[in-house]
Amino acid sequence: MIELILIRHAHAGPYTSPDEARKLSSQGIEEASDLAQKLKNAAMPQGIWLVSDAARTRETFEVLSDEKGVFSAFWYHATGPQYVQELVKQESPVIYLVAHNPSISYVASYFLGETRNMETANCVHLQWPNLHAWEEVTQGSATLHFEA
Repeated sequence: MIELILIRHAHAGPYTSPDEARKLSSQGIEEASDLAQKLKNAAMPQGIWLVSDAARTRETFEVLSDEKGVFSAFWYHATGPQYVQELVKQESPVIYLVAHNPSISYVASYFLGETRNMETANCVHLQWPNLHAWEEVTQGSATLHFEA
């Protein structure tokens, strides 16, 4: 089975610094903590964590997981179609992606085949129960397993 857990970073503070350096606000810390509890209660699978290297995505990830993350500026700068191209190159059957709008909403919409607008600290868990490799994944073919 192939699984993709898309997570939009939690609420960020004001634009008083460069966008990539914006940290979570107090609201964002609370949102991330609430999401962490929901993920814990949902008994989420083990997988690789791909994380934008922007401050707010790193901080969101740190609240959500004790795993080692793979941080990259790619997830900050890339478009939704570029996200899709990069995801289908992965080898891990379970991927967590902590990233940004509008690209992360594009990915959820692309794989579900219906419009999804991910709010801050929103999680969409997609599955492909009968697939075994990312290259088999196609547009509109995902099943929504969990949303928070």
